[in-house]
Amino acid sequence: MKTFTIVGILVAVVGLLFLLFPPLREIGGILAILGLAIAVWTERHVFRIGKETKEIKADIKLIKERLGIEPYVDGLPKADPPVFDPFAKGLKFMTAYKWDEAISEFQKAMKEAKASQLVALFNFIAICYYTSGRLSLALQNYEESLRLGRQFGDKEGESAALSNIGVIFKAKGALDQALKYYQDSLEIDRQTGHKENEATVLGNIGVVYKDKGDLDQALKYHQESLKIKREIGYKQGEANSLGNIGLIYQDKGDLEQALKYHQEALKIHKEIGYRQGEANQLGNIGLIYQDKGDLDQALEYLDDALKIHKKIGSRQGEASALGNIGLIYKAKGDLDQALKYLEEALEIHREIGFREGEASALGNIGLIYQDKGDLDQALKYYNEALEIFEEIGMPEQIGIAKGNIKRIKQMTNDG
Repeated sequence: MKTFTIVGILVAVVGLLFLLFPPLREIGGILAILGLAIAVWTERHVFRIGKETKEIKADIKLIKERLGIEPYVDGLPKADPPVFDPFAKGLKFMTAYKWDEAISEFQKAMKEAKASQLVALFNFIAICYYTSGRLSLALQNYEESLRLGRQFGDKEGESAALSNIGVIFKAKGALDQALKYYQDSLEIDRQTGHKENEATVLGNIGVVYKDKGDLDQALKYHQESLKIKREIGYKQGEANSLGNIGLIYQDKGDLEQALKYHQEALKIHKEIGYRQGEANQLGNIGLIYQDKGDLDQALEYLDDALKIHKKIGSRQGEASALGNIGLIYKAKGDLDQALKYLEEALEIHREIGFREGEASALGNIGLIYQDKGDLDQALKYYNEALEIFEEIGMPEQIGIAKGNIKRIKQMTNDG
């Protein structure tokens, strides 16, 4: 672009020189105007692209922080307007939790996109489907991203698709399949030397082993992830790994060790000014105090987390904090206050289209009504939760919801 600006200026200068010679004045005037037009248009275009590229980076960072998903962008931030413009609009819709509108814009961008740009666009569409609880559609789009990544030799795009397919299978409870996809992704990252991706996938594998109940293996992978992040100076990733290690120790019942790791993670997030991470760790520390039986301290940390989520506009984080506060009030025996917080959480989950969160909130509200002795209302909420879990395909949660329904029916029959 700078070349065109220089050409425009040179043409304008030549035109101005021609004005000094009467026979050439007419053509000189045309050249001067044309040259200035080229220079001005080019500079404005460069400024626009630079400004919008900054906005794109900010939006991608926000999406990554809010959703905890690493988007694969390829060269989309530098694409030509027919691809760039709808892509940029799609990102804006994602930051506003408007998933279908975002999908529509990404599909518009696909009409002119080429090669690895398509790999990235299918990835973004899949993220929208995943976050709004449409796991089957998310899987289809991740698989198409994977197919195209292999077709065009886009190793980074292939690795991202494999890792994200692993996320889908983990959500569906198919942990062995999730593990296979993560390991395939890890192999590519090691081949290409992409250390940050390697560390992220190692952490994902650690989460799967945690879900499988193999805490020692989970700890091993999180520690490997932590080591790489420290080597490459990835502070935010380091804090995330410390938090994950804290969760492992919490599951092991070593609450003091868990607290130590979460506090280390919190310290780093504060140092680097990552407010989302700070709020997440405050919430984790609150849950440890809940496990320790110190409900007032737990409430204090969760309330601090809630304030940050609200301040930075993290609606999903806000809903999560509200739900956890509701469960603290349930543990304290204040069922009306618990119900108030859980209903607020449910409302937000519905607003942003986060189906898994909506179903979890419905199930927790069912627990409140069960504790209140209103079994009909409890059954209603459990059934609503079950319907969503079956719709998005989450076997473990389906089993829990069915167990709750069975207990209510037994209590009704016994009564």
